[in-house]
Amino acid sequence: MWNRLSSRLALVILLGVPAVAAAQAPTDDLASAPRIPQAEFKKLLSDGTIFVIDVRDHQSYVNGRIPGAVSMPLETLASHVAELKAAKKPIVAYCA
Repeated sequence: MWNRLSSRLALVILLGVPAVAAAQAPTDDLASAPRIPQAEFKKLLSDGTIFVIDVRDHQSYVNGRIPGAVSMPLETLASHVAELKAAKKPIVAYCA
């Protein structure tokens, strides 16, 4: 599953509330969001130093996801602000 997803990942590092703001921002603003290389992502994931959220719809999440990722469909991010703030570490959001 990882190989299939990894070739199509769009990774963005976001912190707490800005994740919600970025999700609601115009598409042009998202194009300038920071990206990280796949190798760096894998290291951060294995170290447990990031909080990974899958912003695709729930059915896509059920069909296949990055191990440890939490389902937070993009349209529901506003309802997850407390959980995102509680993460206390960088948040990586992905969609494919």
